[in-house]
Amino acid sequence: MMKKDNFVDKFNFCSKDCVLLIYDKIVRAERSHKVVYTSEFYTPNIWKTLENLSGEIGVNIYSCGIFHDAERKVLAFSEDPVKCSYPVKLLELRCRSKFVKLRHSDYLGSLMSLGIKREKFGDLILQRDDLCYAAVCEDISDYVKLNMDSVGKCPCKVSEIDINTGEIPNYSFETYILNVSSFRLDCMVSSLCNLSRRKSEDMIRQGKVLLDYLPVERKDKLAGDHCTITVRGYGKFKVAGKTGLTGSGRYKLLVKKFS
Repeated sequence: MMKKDNFVDKFNFCSKDCVLLIYDKIVRAERSHKVVYTSEFYTPNIWKTLENLSGEIGVNIYSCGIFHDAERKVLAFSEDPVKCSYPVKLLELRCRSKFVKLRHSDYLGSLMSLGIKREKFGDLILQRDDLCYAAVCEDISDYVKLNMDSVGKCPCKVSEIDINTGEIPNYSFETYILNVSSFRLDCMVSSLCNLSRRKSEDMIRQGKVLLDYLPVERKDKLAGDHCTITVRGYGKFKVAGKTGLTGSGRYKLLVKKFS
């Protein structure tokens, strides 16, 4: 088992309290020889780091975000393969107004207005502006069903989808090849959003750009060739890796833009 201080050092990008909570669950799984689940969803920068440390931790790491290609996931720690159901639910949020176009931020804002922290919700997938699917922790699902009756000013009906028998929606991506000269964040934002380099620098300086769900202040911060970049007002982009080089030596990247 990795020592606590060494474990915490691997997660210098998030709060110590968050890391210690995860460490305690790993220790509990190792000592009890039982499956231990987290009661929150975690972003890729956290669960990918854990997966990379799996050989040093002493227990296996599993994850579930309900959706294929889910970004946020609930974690499970176990010595043996996890066969039990994860403590997650899938909710369908259906609005009744046809005159207001709702966005992802509208649904997320309404969920959080119930007084529940963001980590209790996983990914949200919009199939239409009046229909949204949300992965939520099991312990708050009934509360959401009882208390969420609107999104903005639109009446909303919340129902549960059985993830074992129901049809699970998938993300809709706009996929394309992007050519970039550098992995510097200002260069990536400029290319992804078709902005001038000066404008992309301004967006970063104003805190409107997240790299792997964390705010970045340095325009010369290097983004990996497998990362998620969120630009306020322009969308969320998943960089799926390099596919080669152009004749002029620019990197060719496979990009998936979340619809």
